[in-house]
Amino acid sequence: MVAPPAAAMDSKKIYQLNQDRVFQVRVLNRETGKKSSIGSGFIVGDGSQVATNYHVIGQVILEPELFYISFVGKDGQEGELKLLGLDVARDLALLGADKPIGEAIRTSPLPPRGAPIYAMGNPLDLGLSIAVGTNGGILNQTDDSRILFSGSLNPGMSGGPTFNDQGEVIGINVATARNDISFIVPSRFLNDLIEQSSVGAFDTEADLKREVARQVLAYETNYIAQLLQGDWPKLDLRQFKLPGIISPTVRCWDNSAKLSAIARYKRYQIRCANKNHIYLDEDNKFVGDLIYEYFWLESEDLNPIQFYNLYENLNKDQIDSKMDRDIVSNFNCRTWFVEVSSQELKSNLCRREYVEYEGMSDVLFTAALTGHGSRGFFITLIMTGVDYKSTLPLIQKFLEQTEWKP
Repeated sequence: MVAPPAAAMDSKKIYQLNQDRVFQVRVLNRETGKKSSIGSGFIVGDGSQVATNYHVIGQVILEPELFYISFVGKDGQEGELKLLGLDVARDLALLGADKPIGEAIRTSPLPPRGAPIYAMGNPLDLGLSIAVGTNGGILNQTDDSRILFSGSLNPGMSGGPTFNDQGEVIGINVATARNDISFIVPSRFLNDLIEQSSVGAFDTEADLKREVARQVLAYETNYIAQLLQGDWPKLDLRQFKLPGIISPTVRCWDNSAKLSAIARYKRYQIRCANKNHIYLDEDNKFVGDLIYEYFWLESEDLNPIQFYNLYENLNKDQIDSKMDRDIVSNFNCRTWFVEVSSQELKSNLCRREYVEYEGMSDVLFTAALTGHGSRGFFITLIMTGVDYKSTLPLIQKFLEQTEWKP
């Protein structure tokens, strides 16, 4: 005989069942004992483990000698937590107490699109709360690591659980875009992290940063490999056929500047970018960008010198960033000429390295059309937090897929 399905719970019931299993997770200064940042977390695994977001405790990665992690519950239970495991790409962290602290919350796959779901956490340090919304499904603009939640997640709720109507965790709160648009990490990534994590904590700051770099590089290298395997659709920009939306994670938009009525030239621009942003730490913020832009410039009114000066000023040779030199090195660049579809392009490849994350680089590639006097075109390709060598085949494919239309 098949058992009848369990009765659906409302937000009040879910809150009551889990109020002692969802905590505020704090990063505290060892000297002052005061909070530096806060988020949420909940009991998983063997009952001594707590799940949260990586970005909630990221400050400890930078300065573990200055900061430590603790939790405090609605019932007053509190204690220190050690870091057991990370999934940097999905913004997850697994923490451990020195003894069991309660009953682990059961996880479950995602319910149907449109089903009610309930996010718990500690918004704005105001106490434990629950937000009601609906499941908007897995976002294909990401790597399937984000669920769209039509509810309000406020700062401090990051790392808290999101429940189905059976009181099972289907995801972990991660971010908001405001106006009742928020994002959840599916619970399957948490299950993988629990299975893979060590029983012991990381020993040193160097261990932490090596592990962060290893994970980011592995994720980005795999991402680039997937891009290379795909068939790239084309888009048209004046006299060029160019790579279009090369991945479901990418969106392309017209980004042409609005020119004044007296402008003596025409400028067309298309910008494509992904949404696979990976939180690195408090200083570096996010990596994982893939951005490619196409510019076309033409004029019948400017003389050759005026046109050349305008063309040179538009051709970007730096990544827009305010990172200090103790975070990333200066750019190291090389320039050469390459023939693409019977046209000569002046290419510039620049690289800068992350000082404390071995093997990670930002890469900037540009290629500018030469020899056309009153017409100009250039590609700008930017990748952040990547293995430099893994980007070279991608740059090569961009050039091979660029076609001049006579």
